[in-house]
Amino acid sequence: MLKKLTLDNFTTFQQAEFNFSPGINIIIGENSTGKSHVLKLAYSVASIWGQCGKEGWRELLVNKLHGVFGVEELIALRNRQTLLTAEKHRVTLDFYVNHKSNSSQQLSFDLNKRDNITVNGTTPHAPLLNKPLFFPAKEVLSIFPNFITLYEKYSLSFDETYYDLCKAIDNPLLKEPNQQLLDKLEACIGGQIVLKGGHFYLQTPQGEMTIFMVAEGWRKLGMLAYLVANDSLAENSILFWDEPETNLNPRLIKQLAAFLVELSQFKVQIVIATHNLFLMKYFDYLIGQSKNTVPATFMSLVRSEKGTQIEQGERLNQLSTIVALEEELALYDHEQAAVFSQW
Repeated sequence: MLKKLTLDNFTTFQQAEFNFSPGINIIIGENSTGKSHVLKLAYSVASIWGQCGKEGWRELLVNKLHGVFGVEELIALRNRQTLLTAEKHRVTLDFYVNHKSNSSQQLSFDLNKRDNITVNGTTPHAPLLNKPLFFPAKEVLSIFPNFITLYEKYSLSFDETYYDLCKAIDNPLLKEPNQQLLDKLEACIGGQIVLKGGHFYLQTPQGEMTIFMVAEGWRKLGMLAYLVANDSLAENSILFWDEPETNLNPRLIKQLAAFLVELSQFKVQIVIATHNLFLMKYFDYLIGQSKNTVPATFMSLVRSEKGTQIEQGERLNQLSTIVALEEELALYDHEQAAVFSQW
């Protein structure tokens, strides 16, 4: 699991330190403050962690950063304000690992030259407890047929997270999956997601629908269910999810948040980037209702003259800057002023 991420002159950050909870982690902030960058960076390193120390692993990490960020050279990931003046452009990640004598290990590297990394200190050798998953804002069930083959052969306008997710979906189903989790998701979408002839369908008591006829919000929950069913999303996994609220109505957002909180109780670490105030507040409500049994961290990314700054707290009300809330309150004030102006 992800423990800590420290950044020096990386994309929008001049200096930043993220401390992650083993349970729910919610990253919020305006556009272009670096929310997705944090998720993609942590995912890139986590996905190749098991190769650290083996022959060619540095090149593997460089290629992973290329594929996930969609950049031709790693110089594009350096902080632009300090590109010429900074002594270092450094990334340091701490992960909880599976090792008899080490509970955690660290990987620290610099983005040096134009397209290379230099590792600082020792190379980690203990594996993570399980592989990570990254959910982009768009679901992938509808693009799944033949996507893996096409991605490997052609240059497609999709970053590598889509390819990785399709490969995870392609795993065979468990004989005995976690039925408790599956029942909750299938109750939300009113049926079961099945794969037949390379295409997905939603099977309901009323009949069967091709995945293209299913609402995109339901497809997202169906994707989640299928990854539970094939053991890609299992105990000690890390789930990175960029804007999970996209194409979900408030009722489904509530159901999704409740499910992710329950999923965290099965030792799945959840790291989410979101703009949605309703989702933030509902997570905060559920965490409060749990009587502190659900470990959580809220992180607000705030623009400043020195790059993006971070505020962190265990509850939403511990953050002093929540842009989505400020805009909601400003709109309320405008509405009230408009009403009173008519009196």
